[in-house]
Amino acid sequence: MKKVLLLLFGVILLTGTLQASQHEIVKDADDLKIRVLMENDPPLTGENNLKIVLADSEGIPVTKAKIKVDYSMPPMGNMPPMLYKARAKFDGEGYKAKINLSMSGPWNVAVSIKRPGKSLTRMEFQVKVP
Repeated sequence: MKKVLLLLFGVILLTGTLQASQHEIVKDADDLKIRVLMENDPPLTGENNLKIVLADSEGIPVTKAKIKVDYSMPPMGNMPPMLYKARAKFDGEGYKAKINLSMSGPWNVAVSIKRPGKSLTRMEFQVKVP
């Protein structure tokens, strides 16, 4: 009986660990490699933490950028589009932002990056909240 309980506990623990993975999107845009990590994979309804890591074409971290995150849910039926904004702040390792995906369904996310002396760089992707 102890072995069965121990095995069951191990399976539950392993399942919980697997569900705690991060959602990662990596794209090259202009002269940047942009890596976006979402705290949960799949993203959750409600608050989600983003970490945005930037590197230039030589792999050197970019630390003096201003980053804005626009996110929206496309219009559905009679419901108008839901549009939101967040600012990402540099924390020494990357830029962090919180976004609130208020309901399940597809969400469009656009990350706008402004660096001193460079033109605006944009990265777009979509996530689906189950």
